Amino acid sequence: MRWKQLWRRLRGGHLTRRRAAGSVAAGLFIGSLPLYGLHFPLCVAVCVPLSLDLVTAYVAANVSNPFLAPFLIAGEVQIGALILEGHFVPFSIEQARAAGVGGFVAQAAVGSVVVGAGLALVGALLALLVVKRDALPPDDDLDQAIDRTVSRYARASRGDRIYVATKLHTDPVVRQLAGISGGFGEVLDVATGRGQLALVLVELGLARCFTGLDWDARKIAVCQAAAGPDGVARVADVTEAELPPSDTVLLIDVLHYLPLEQQHALLERAAAAVRPGGRLLIRELDPRSRIGLWAERIGARLGVNRGVIADRRAATDLMDALVGLGLLPRLVPHPDGRSSPNYLVLGER
Repeated sequence: MRWKQLWRRLRGGHLTRRRAAGSVAAGLFIGSLPLYGLHFPLCVAVCVPLSLDLVTAYVAANVSNPFLAPFLIAGEVQIGALILEGHFVPFSIEQARAAGVGGFVAQAAVGSVVVGAGLALVGALLALLVVKRDALPPDDDLDQAIDRTVSRYARASRGDRIYVATKLHTDPVVRQLAGISGGFGEVLDVATGRGQLALVLVELGLARCFTGLDWDARKIAVCQAAAGPDGVARVADVTEAELPPSDTVLLIDVLHYLPLEQQHALLERAAAAVRPGGRLLIRELDPRSRIGLWAERIGARLGVNRGVIADRRAATDLMDALVGLGLLPRLVPHPDGRSSPNYLVLGER
């Protein structure tokens, strides 16, 4: 049973066309990097947080096998030299075997990124052609809602568009929320960021409208432009801002950026904002997960998230706190029935 669970976790769920393309692309890019011996841990670090297929990615990463590696290194060195020096360098397969990557560090480093990106693009396109739609689970409604949501950001910067599309296609919380029965009514999205999660609920017909609060003025501007008449986005410090009464309150990846005292204060205000019959949904990092912590720290360093992780709490502790605030809590299972670096708690009034 444990082996089955481990295998399911490594595969990340159903191999949809998008997941197949992402897994192959990730594997080819990682396999092109001259970081031999680190390809497997790099595949783990990328695939597990993004729910990609680790097995498929690692197979693709073996593009740097002993038979192809000399040719791959030669191509990367030449492309790196062309970019850095404006011309190719005298280089041969024999030199690649003799000198290795160490003899051409700068060229190989730059060239590997370019070659890896090219291979990733080609591999992703081939995966989209090979994996058939008919073999996939029926997620047409959600896929179409995601596509409509992404199209709302057509005028946003390329970085914002890529982030929104990646989050909606890879973050399991999207399918978790989409699978919850009943409508969401008026949604309050605390720390909404760019607002893509609330907007996909609108596009699914599960939410009528939403109010989004966030301290990042730039993200709020992106959110409001995408929301149009379907939402109101405001710059606010969620630790102090008034939370309007709502049918559904979302606290997705918020609490662990706050000390425990501020967490409890925010939970009290969020629970008080839930109307009778409404719901509070909280997604948090599992304190036992090193992968989740690693992913959050990388996101902060890259500027994707501006917050710094303060205190993480266990699901049982959080659920006990919700009971004390008059809510009936339960865990929402992962859409693929596997363990995750995060957990999602639903509290009903």
